[in-house]
Amino acid sequence: MGYIQCQIPIIPVLNMNDSIAFYRDVLGFKVAWIWNDNGYAAIQCGEIEFHLDVRESFSTYRAHSYLFVQNADEIYTSYQNKSVEIVHEIEHKPWGVKEFTFRDINGHMFRVAEKV
Repeated sequence: MGYIQCQIPIIPVLNMNDSIAFYRDVLGFKVAWIWNDNGYAAIQCGEIEFHLDVRESFSTYRAHSYLFVQNADEIYTSYQNKSVEIVHEIEHKPWGVKEFTFRDINGHMFRVAEKV
């Protein structure tokens, strides 16, 4: 029987150019590819990949993802310096991680955590 090798979230976005600029220029992702006249794209950072899918609206849906990193403090400081909206400040959690939460320009939430 086969097994799952990875998961790639598909995140709805309102504007591809603005979203790519945010993920690339602010968060440090690379653009892997763009398809369908800017209607669909893949972005990557390390082993993490997201697909961005342009939608006219998605008012009732917001993604919420958990990202594990090697240096949460460094990323936190970088995001603060780039005016990323920090929803929850960085702190140690009882489940053995240091984490913070930010919101992207489309309203999606990302928890960034480092095992401690």
